[in-house]
Amino acid sequence: MLKRLLAFVALIFLSTPALSAPRVYVIDHTASRLNFEYLFNDDPVKGQFPDFKAKLLLDFENFKQSDISLTIDTRTAKGGFVFATTALRGPKILNAKQYPAIHFQSKSVRLTKSGAKLDGTITVRNTSRPITLSVQFLQLAGHSPRDREKLALRITGSLNRHDFGASGYPKMVGKTLAIDVLAHISRKP
Repeated sequence: MLKRLLAFVALIFLSTPALSAPRVYVIDHTASRLNFEYLFNDDPVKGQFPDFKAKLLLDFENFKQSDISLTIDTRTAKGGFVFATTALRGPKILNAKQYPAIHFQSKSVRLTKSGAKLDGTITVRNTSRPITLSVQFLQLAGHSPRDREKLALRITGSLNRHDFGASGYPKMVGKTLAIDVLAHISRKP
């Protein structure tokens, strides 16, 4: 399974001048996950988006040059149990037949003490809203802290589903979705 991941101190990780230009990275879909959590009758339930594509251009010397985009297939969304999956894909929430994708596009990346903030726009059901996500840079156990060939990113944040018209079942389903992404990435040769 996944080896234990160690979090980096961003300043140490970003201090090496080995790579001074934006580099293309690809996602290892077998090791990555795009999860979310919501409340169903006040109990937390975990869901998943198993099918997604990402474009990653990362510049560890000048994060302003980095660019991240993500396209999520809503038709394969999983709500945590059968009823929730059917409702999630249905017309009252994601309406996957009419809106088969969720899109995210970064606008800027800002360094923080514990990683970075990723500002961007997310589009759900053809409605776009700004979103800020927190990013932690993780290193696989056994790899050098300065190794940028293979990394993991932990991306977290939240959104209000009602902001996108995904308001079905409001008495049973909470309004907030907590986003939790673990992306294993490697530099494209």
